[in-house]
Amino acid sequence: MSVASDLLAMKPFSFSRWACTVLLLLSSGVHAEWGELIKDDEVFYGWDKDSVQVVHVSRLVWAITNLTSPAKLGAGGDFQSILTRYRINCRNDTFLKLSESIYTLPNGKGKEVFTVDKPDWRPNDTAIRPGTHIALLKKQICAPTQTASSE
Repeated sequence: MSVASDLLAMKPFSFSRWACTVLLLLSSGVHAEWGELIKDDEVFYGWDKDSVQVVHVSRLVWAITNLTSPAKLGAGGDFQSILTRYRINCRNDTFLKLSESIYTLPNGKGKEVFTVDKPDWRPNDTAIRPGTHIALLKKQICAPTQTASSE
């Protein structure tokens, strides 16, 4: 299933959730220096080191997907980047998407063409699969603290 078709199946969200998402993006994601997770001829996966928040055994972090060429968003317009807020559970090796915004230009710039920030579409944590950008993200944000005595 493509990113575009997966996102189109999700329902819209309330204005208050939209406002919170925009404020979070403006404060931590849009102006980020993106650390590289994976980069090839078609896609760049990155993460914002400054956005990492520690919550017990989990980490909250903003990540970005930049496409080298625009892709179609279902029947909508083209998009070239996706900003995603993740909760990574360092102990259980799982993740949860908390918010996702799709933009017409790379690095979360241009027009925001789609946003999802609603609990209905994220009922359970998802296992982190080896070799994925999420596995690399977990390694970056969890490894230094997994051996800490507080966890």
